[in-house]
Formats: sequence, structure tokens, C-alpha cells
Amino acid sequence: MAELAAIALAGNILQFLEVGIKLTRTATRVYQSTDGFIKEDRDFLADTERSRKLAYLIHQNQWTPEEHYESRLDDSLMETAKICEAYASELVALLDPMRLKSGGFRGLQSIKISMLRQFKARDVRNLEVKMIAARDNLMLALISTSYVQQSSALSAIRQLKQQNAVLEANTTSKLESIENLIQGVASIDADGATTMITHLDNLATEAKQVKRQHKLLKSLRFPTIRQRHSAIMEHHKATFQWIFTSTETGFGEWLESGDGFFWVKGKAGSGKSTLMKFLATHDETEIRLKTWGKGQKVVTASHFFWNAGTPMQKSLTGLFQTILYQVVKVCPELIDMVIECRKDPSDLMLAEPWDDDELRIAFQRLSSLESLPLHFCFFIDGLDEYTAGKQRYTGTFEELLAPLRVLASSPSIKLCVSSRPWNSFDKEFGRLEWQLQLEDLTREDIRSYVTEQLGADQKFQELSNNNPQCSEIPETIVQRAQGVFLWVFLVVNSLLRGLCNDDSYTDLQQRLNELPDDLYRYFEHMLYSIEKVYWDNTTRIFRTVLVSEQSLPLLSFEFLDREVDDPAYAITMQSQPLSKERYKRIHQRAKTRLNAPRDFFLDTGVIDKIIQERPTQDFNPHLSLCKVMLALTKALTNFQSISTFVADLMYYARTIEDMYGQPDLYRDTPISFGSLTEMFGILDELARVNTERSVTPDVHLLDNLEHLSKDYFKKPRLNNVLAPAVQAGLLLYVEDRLRRHPSELQLNTGRPLLDYALRPGNTAPMLRSPSETVPIIPILKLLLHLGANPNARVDMYDGKTTWGCFLETCQQHAARKRSPEEVEKIAAALELMIDYGARVEGHFGPLTFMELLDEINLPPHWANRIQEMTENKYEKKSLLSSITSWLQWK
Repeated sequence: MAELAAIALAGNILQFLEVGIKLTRTATRVYQSTDGFIKEDRDFLADTERSRKLAYLIHQNQWTPEEHYESRLDDSLMETAKICEAYASELVALLDPMRLKSGGFRGLQSIKISMLRQFKARDVRNLEVKMIAARDNLMLALISTSYVQQSSALSAIRQLKQQNAVLEANTTSKLESIENLIQGVASIDADGATTMITHLDNLATEAKQVKRQHKLLKSLRFPTIRQRHSAIMEHHKATFQWIFTSTETGFGEWLESGDGFFWVKGKAGSGKSTLMKFLATHDETEIRLKTWGKGQKVVTASHFFWNAGTPMQKSLTGLFQTILYQVVKVCPELIDMVIECRKDPSDLMLAEPWDDDELRIAFQRLSSLESLPLHFCFFIDGLDEYTAGKQRYTGTFEELLAPLRVLASSPSIKLCVSSRPWNSFDKEFGRLEWQLQLEDLTREDIRSYVTEQLGADQKFQELSNNNPQCSEIPETIVQRAQGVFLWVFLVVNSLLRGLCNDDSYTDLQQRLNELPDDLYRYFEHMLYSIEKVYWDNTTRIFRTVLVSEQSLPLLSFEFLDREVDDPAYAITMQSQPLSKERYKRIHQRAKTRLNAPRDFFLDTGVIDKIIQERPTQDFNPHLSLCKVMLALTKALTNFQSISTFVADLMYYARTIEDMYGQPDLYRDTPISFGSLTEMFGILDELARVNTERSVTPDVHLLDNLEHLSKDYFKKPRLNNVLAPAVQAGLLLYVEDRLRRHPSELQLNTGRPLLDYALRPGNTAPMLRSPSETVPIIPILKLLLHLGANPNARVDMYDGKTTWGCFLETCQQHAARKRSPEEVEKIAAALELMIDYGARVEGHFGPLTFMELLDEINLPPHWANRIQEMTENKYEKKSLLSSITSWLQWK
């Protein structure tokens, strides 16, 4: 919030200087006058009080050195603030003794004060000159265009605009308007200062709203929010243009006057995602929607489900957040409406993760919005790729379709959706007036693509000139394609590879004849064509990809190859970044070996069949992924990427622990004790790398940086992997590590391990929903059993105890809707902490423990149980105190 502080500080300084100048001038007039004495004293009193309040605000608005460094604003403003504080003291010292006081002897007071005023007249004039100079210098800095870096207001605007660009927020024009007004102030005198104060007030109001929008957008945005959209291939030129003009599709008419749903259905690989990307971003879409909007603002947003992506890319949560993010960034007028959907709408909690209930409420409010002149058109691709965030989906899609129906029921909202013609979607959309079957309409697009791709190849041109039969190949492809663009793409690529090998017409025809028409059989043909020597490596890759929760970097496949020759490669490899040249070589090699679409393989079950027929011995893909993630942290330098890989490692390590602890549930992939200890070794090596690659001797890659206080960097700290391991619920590893290194339980000076167990963050986001931050009971029991102190003070939280911080968090989140499971865990944690000695006497802030317990709002049976524990603890302490007193008396 440094930008807001800078704007407020500049405005308060300018107001103070104006009031101060007025005071000194009033004082000078009074000193030279023999009448109007009492009236001028009243002016003195009012203006002096105002100057004191402004001086206090100046003092309050000055930010800490850390905030000042973060804001990158000018030092001159800070210096001016300090000078004004000195001027305020000087002003008070000059004026306070010269005011008439109520009470007797006013005649004698007047004579005395008159003499004092004459004596201090020169000092007052000097102060006036200094304040005028300070005002003029500040005005010059504020309006200067040649020294923009010197202007706090302009710097604040620039930073807000930069954040707008990052978040794609649509508030830049208002900021630029105020910026132009500030730069347009023509004079630096009193009139100019008055105008500037007005502009700064307006800027402060707008900046506050912009910052609220930024916080809201950050809470909705997630790392892969645009990944799928970016990964979809751009349409081939001149394709899909028919959709706007063809009366057969009716799409153009739907854009201009239709309502509800438009369903784009098609076979797998028919190009639905490419078409949806084309429609969501095409200018013609926007033009036709304006007709539907009838003069009102029309907002478009899109989401692309992806069953091969992260949980957010294939879940309702991801859909809700993606659509809301795109809406809020262009409609700041909806900020208040969206914020009101939060269980805690305060600015303090604005950046907190959303839960699904809040998101559903926001969508319902959007569908019933009538007070604002807005229309919405949403493009949602790949309904059949929705999996509720899981790897496989076995439901009816009703939980997906229900909120879409709510949206489509609004006369101001319509949706274009795409999917394969599965029963659930055919039942929902099959009777709609507005729909199209994509593969029935792309014949000419396919012909255009094939003709251009093959026609552009010089060797194909030569073959065509020598053998007229070559011209039949494009038409053969069009006939066999059955509208499946992916099949066409793969077949054309195969022919182009043949042309690179100097294939003759006969070779090309044979190659084409051997390729099955059906995509499933095509991919099966590709996989069964793999030479036997590569079977084991290929199956390892497929098994790893199947259990991976999100897309793997290409570099991962280089590491999977290394594991075949050296199972301990991830631990023994050095921790150093790859050179650009080596990275390019690895990237190219991996890319050429992975040219088939993974999501289609997964969906058709081709890989499952291959794995069953070609099992690999002594291979666990989750353990292999742990090694890959460790290797990636060693080979890369980007902090954000490393943090992601650490989180992924924690997730796969947790899966291994679950497999080991519940063998009946994982009979197909049993985990031996040897594999478990190998995973422990990987985590130990991560701790070592963390120490080795510290940002500074005291700051480490695994720390929760969002919790750091300004004193954090000054204190010696333990450096290990335990904090994220605790948050990931790695019970077996944490117990093993602490039994080997018992001192590590107490040495995490920055934030105790017990605090991580009580208030886990999102270190391993795939393990829990973004809003789930309830205690991890098994880890909590372990830490308390090993001697963790519930009443230990946490330096980074200004000396509050671990127990006090937990109670404060419980109180803050009491208003949030919590599942029964969450409530049980919170109550169990309270009981455990009290049982192991957490303090219940005294106050926690203004409240006693029992008053806090009431505000936490536990179910009656838990509240009574904990109250009974507390009373028993009081009784024991009272008895102990009595015995101690008796012994001392004796």
C-alpha cells in the first residue's frame, strides 16, 4: 500500500504548508493591528488546531524504511515530511503563548501578548518564507514532467499503471486523466496549491479503489490461468471464417440476437478448442455482440478446460476464478458486488483464497445483476475435459452444468460451450436451436490446410510435376479425415517427414494407406510401432505422465532418461544452473521425442493398454517424480519455478507416504520400505540444497516469505525442509527427521514448526483446497509429543505465542462457513494444545480464553468439552498453588 501512503503524505504536507502560511500571514496582520484582536485569536485557535492535526497525519503517513524501499518513491518527500514536522513544532512554539486565555485580567493579558507578538514578529515572517519555499519546491516536484522520478504522486500513478498492466486491469484511463490534471497545474502559488490538493484528494480516492481491484484480481488469479489458452494452436489462415456468414450454423445470428447456450459439438480432434479460441478473440465476435448489447457494454470472457492440466484447469473452482478474473479486470464497477460475496469482505481479508461457496454466490449475483448496464458473453471450451480437479471423472457433469444454467437464465448473459457429443451434454443441449456439429463443416478448411502445407513443400511440387497422381493425395486426405483436424495434422506431418527422406509417390501412398482413419487406432499404430528396445523407457514415461497432476516441463523427460542408468542421479547431481546451450539441446531432443498430444492419449486409454501389456519392473512413478522435482530445483534458477517444484515434490512425497501406510488401497503400486527411505533421502537432499542456494545466509528457498517481518532478516535461523514437510502432512518423514535431528524441533526461530502444523499454508496446493488451512492433527500430535512448546513466543509475530496466534486465526475465520471436518480438526487442535500445556488463564488481547472460545463458535459438544478441560486445569492450578503455599508456610 506504499502508493496510497505516498499520495496521502503529499496531500497532507501540501495542506499543512498552506494552513501554516495562512497562520503566519494572519499573525503578521494581527501584530500590526490594534483592533479585531479577539476575532483573530479565534482564527489562530482554529487554524493552529488544524495545523496540529495535519502535522500528526504527516507523521502517521510516513512509512517504514522497508516500505520506502519497496515503493521506490523519492527521498525528497520523506525529507519534506521531516521538515514539516519541525515547522509544526516551531509554529506551535510561536503561536501558543500568544493566544488570549479565558478568565480574568484580560487587559493585562492583552498588554503582555501584544509585547510578545511584537517581539516574535520577525520569527513568524522567517517561518512564513521557509514554508512558502517548501510549498513551491513540493509543487515543482509534483508537476514536473522532466523529473518524473522526483514526483511522489506521479511515481505512485506510474506504479499503479504498471500493476494494471500485469493484472490487465481496466483502470488506467482514470489514472492517466488525474496524471494529466496534476501535470497541467500551471502555477506553484497558493491557487496552484489549492488545485493540487483537490487533484491529490481525487487521486487518493481513485488509487484506493484501484488497489482494492488489484487485491481482488490477485486473489482470483492462479499461475496457470492462461496456460491452456496459450497452448491451443492458432487457427490456420482462412479457416473458420464461414462461421460468421453461414446461415447453416446460425452462429452470427445467435451473437446478434440469440440467448442462452450455443453448443459447438464435435469429435475428439475435430478442432473445437481452436475454434473456441478463434471465436473468443475475433473482432467480428465483438462487433456482432454490440448489436445484442443495444448500446450497453458487452464483456466477453473465456475458459478452456484441460484434463491434462492442473486441478484448477479441470475444476469448477478454476472456471469460476478465470471468468470472474476476466470480468473484474474490465469492470471495476463490479468490485463491490464481488467483494460482498466473500464471507469476510474486509480489506484485510481481500487477498485471501476463495472457497467454492463464495465463488458460487458471485456467479449467482452476476446472473441476477440488473442495476448496471452490462451484458456478458462467455466462451467455455472442453466441458468433456472437466474432471472436478481429479485425474479421472466418473460423474454425470451435473455439478458443472447447474451453475452454467443459472448464468444462461439471465437475459444479460449467454454462453458458447463446446464438448464432444457425450450423453450428458446431448441431453442438456441436444434440443437447442443454436448448435453445430464441427466435423460436418470443416471440409473446405481441411482442403485449404492440406493443399497449402503440401503445396509449399518443394519436393512435393517436384513429385507433382513428374507424377500427376500426386495431386490426388490432398483429396484422399480430405475424404478420409471425416472432419478430424488432428488426424489431418498428424497425417500431413508424416507425409512431410517422408518427403524429407526423399519418398517417392509410391512411398507416400503406402505411408498414407498404412495410417488408420480412426484416431484411437492411429495412436495405437504409433505406439506399437515403437521399437522393442525403447519399450521400457516409453512405458516409464507414460506411467509417470499418468500420475503427474500437471504438465511436466520438457526437461523432466531428460531426467527420466537419466534415472534408467543412475537411480540416484537426483541426489548425486550438482546443484548448478544448466547453460543455455545445454538447455536448448535437451529441449530439442525431448521435444522431438514427445510430439504426440498427451491429453488425447490419456483420454482414449491407449496408454493404459500399452502399460498393461508392457509392465516395468521395480518402478514407482511417484518416487520418480520426487527425483525429477529435486533435479529441477537443482538445474533451474527462477525462484517462482523452484517454489512450484518444491510444492510438487511435497505432493508426490505425501502420496508415497499414503501408499506405504495404506497398502490395501494401492495394491497395483505397492511401496516398499526401501522406496520410503529413498524418498526420505530426496527430502534430506532438498534441505541441503536449500541451505546451499540460500538467497542470503539467513534466507532460504523453502521459507514462507509472505509471513516475514522486518526483523526476520536480522535473526539466525534453522534451515531445513521441515516447514513445508509439516504443511504437506508428511508424518513419517517429519518423525524420522526429528528423531535423527531432535534439535531441529526448537531451532526454527522464524516460525515454529508447531505454528505450521496449526496454520498450514498452501505449500503443496494440490493436497488441499486454497481455503483449507485447518490444523494437521497427526503432525500436531507428533510435535507436541516430541516436546514442542505451545506457549513459545514467535519473534516474527511481535512476540505472540504459537497458541495465541492460533486462537487469533480461529477468531478471525469464525465467520467463514466451515465443513464439519474442518470444525472437528480445529476443535481437536484446541483440545490437544490445552492438554499439552497451552495457557488458558489471563487475557488474549482484550478477551479471556473463555470469551475467545465463545467467538470461535464451536458446536456445543466441543465447546462444553473444552470448557470442562479449562475448568479442570484451573482447579489443578489452584490446588497446586495451595499445596505450594502450605509447604512454604511449613
